[in-house]
Amino acid sequence: MKFAKVVETNSKELPEEWRPYVIRYKLLKKNIKRIVQELDATFQRLHIEQPVIGTGEALPATDADSSATAPDGAVVQVHASAPAGVAYSIESATEDTGTQVVVRLEADQLFFDQLVEYIQRIEQFGQRYTRSYCANVDHMSTSLAAVASPYKHDYHIWREIFRLYMDAEVWCHSEGDYRPQSTSREGQRRFGDFVKHIEAVRLAQQFEDPLSAQLLMSFYKLNMELIHMRLLQETNEQAARKIIKKHDKQTHLTAMAQFPHLLTVDTAALTQALVQTIYDTFVSIVPQIDDYSCPMCLSIAWHPLRLQCKHLFCSRCILKASRRHMFDCPVCRSKGAVYNASTANIDHAMLKFLLLHFPDEIKDKQRDVQNDIDDEENHARVATLARSHTCTIQ
Repeated sequence: MKFAKVVETNSKELPEEWRPYVIRYKLLKKNIKRIVQELDATFQRLHIEQPVIGTGEALPATDADSSATAPDGAVVQVHASAPAGVAYSIESATEDTGTQVVVRLEADQLFFDQLVEYIQRIEQFGQRYTRSYCANVDHMSTSLAAVASPYKHDYHIWREIFRLYMDAEVWCHSEGDYRPQSTSREGQRRFGDFVKHIEAVRLAQQFEDPLSAQLLMSFYKLNMELIHMRLLQETNEQAARKIIKKHDKQTHLTAMAQFPHLLTVDTAALTQALVQTIYDTFVSIVPQIDDYSCPMCLSIAWHPLRLQCKHLFCSRCILKASRRHMFDCPVCRSKGAVYNASTANIDHAMLKFLLLHFPDEIKDKQRDVQNDIDDEENHARVATLARSHTCTIQ
């Protein structure tokens, strides 16, 4: 599929009010033909042995400027010359008379004016959308904090929804690094799988508060907007890069080298900031157990003991590590961190937090710890009995 068709197809997938912010690739492509025609006409008017434009070899160049020599010794230079620092003009000077003629390439000026205008409009739209997006997230977070309180029925449903959302890796995050490495197509596919999963396990039907169902739809909408924003950025980045490359190829000018700022349609920074906002806001309201797990047993850190290096572990795991003479922190290898730990290292604030947000998981952990202690005692009794019996050979 030709890229002009790709731009058209992508535009149709965007919300109607977003479509004016797509670079008009077809229009710019037509303007390149006008630039080639203008170059041909200008060289003829200056009586220069016209180089082949668009299909032949490039004009001889010095640094970033292109130059050619007329039969009468006039030196012609094609160089960047515009108040805005964008576009080209042709300058012709004869060595004998010192006369100088400067001809502005009007078609080229129009081409770059349009491209710069598109890029500026895209940046302004991104700024406006960011403000609107953050306002929506703030409004949602206030409502979510009310319906997803640990004391309410819907809390555990929301926690499961966000767990599935993070497991779906819609934006390819890992270990707290929410970098939007997924393309818009990948993000759309992964988000679609996430929604289907929610529907399959009927989580939305388990809500008691009607506001929770409304907030879930708003959360879906936020993600669809992120997918559309990613698609808009990808389309514009490719359009800017391809149209300037086509401009240089057909005119033999060097816009890509001389005007690199025209290629800075950022496809990652804006989406990354918006994705980070989702995780920072919503995950803090509905915490996930993985963020409070012990690095040794990989279950909830109970009773939470914070070492001198600030890493958090189960008290039981630290006790077992000390028995095995593992005296340094298992995570960062801080010297003597385990050896120096005591009941004074118990994080009482974290203890209350875990009791509030993860009561069921704590009950399971307490049962597992007790079973572990019972197993140790049984093994100790068996070992004691084994040592108390002597072996008699007759």
